Amino acid sequence: MFESDGAFVSALRSHLGPALQAVADSRDGDYELLYVRDDVAGKFRSEDFDRIHRESLLAGRERENAENAFRMGNLNFAIYTFDVGVALQFVDGERTLFVVFDDADVELLRVVETCSNWIRSNV
Repeated sequence: MFESDGAFVSALRSHLGPALQAVADSRDGDYELLYVRDDVAGKFRSEDFDRIHRESLLAGRERENAENAFRMGNLNFAIYTFDVGVALQFVDGERTLFVVFDDADVELLRVVETCSNWIRSNV
């Protein structure tokens, strides 16, 4: 579905438009910022995404506990809502993806589907 990081970011931008703030992807343990909107440059750092992931429900043992408690299968992603923004966190094996956007009227299910396809891809 995606040939490159750029194709994925373009797909997100088509769904989120100017609301998209940042995209961070971790393939080998280090987060790479695939996109940062100009007005929030410097706000997002790789080490922040790493810390958030380590302390999140989607990390290691916490994820297993949640999956066992809810008994609904694998926990695939989390949504964090804030006063002025939304962050999505996706995990597949050792890979983690964060997508951050303004609190705006967006088609969330299309964004989730796009991100889910990306995180499972081999790009």
